[in-house]
Amino acid sequence: MASSEEMRILKDTTTKLRECAKRGAAATAVDLLVGLGREGVTPDAFAATACISACVNGKNMELAQKVYDEIFEKEVCAPDEVAVAELAKGYLNMDPPGWGRAMQLVNGAREKHDIALTSVTYNVLLNCCSASNDLLRAEEIVDRMVDEDVVADMWTLKAVEKRRAIRAYVKKQLLV
Repeated sequence: MASSEEMRILKDTTTKLRECAKRGAAATAVDLLVGLGREGVTPDAFAATACISACVNGKNMELAQKVYDEIFEKEVCAPDEVAVAELAKGYLNMDPPGWGRAMQLVNGAREKHDIALTSVTYNVLLNCCSASNDLLRAEEIVDRMVDEDVVADMWTLKAVEKRRAIRAYVKKQLLV
């Protein structure tokens, strides 16, 4: 169990990491995360996810993936769905969208890390389908949500609001 001093350092660093995420300051965020280790403090999923967000917002997917691998794949701590969704979002914001990497990550979340995916992850995927007008892929994602009993939320319709055909399919399959 972490000491109160370690918890304070982790909390303060996570706050700074979130500020880096807002600015897309990837290099600064990675320095902060590495600094935790130098102080003998083990990063948690919140700190790692904030660092990944900074890398994604700074459009440095190579660095975002490296942080994910170093923290989560090497089991420094367990990832959560938000970390997976954030990294997937980064791949899907590429031009063209990195669907292969995003789906590999999403599938690995369930298979390797036993993360129960919710609308948080699927909304990221559907948002990309809507942005690229990819009805076929959107239907596959919605069908997967149905198969996995994932409940749509208010953000699901927001994710597909720009595409009538996708929105209609979401309503028909998920909002019955």
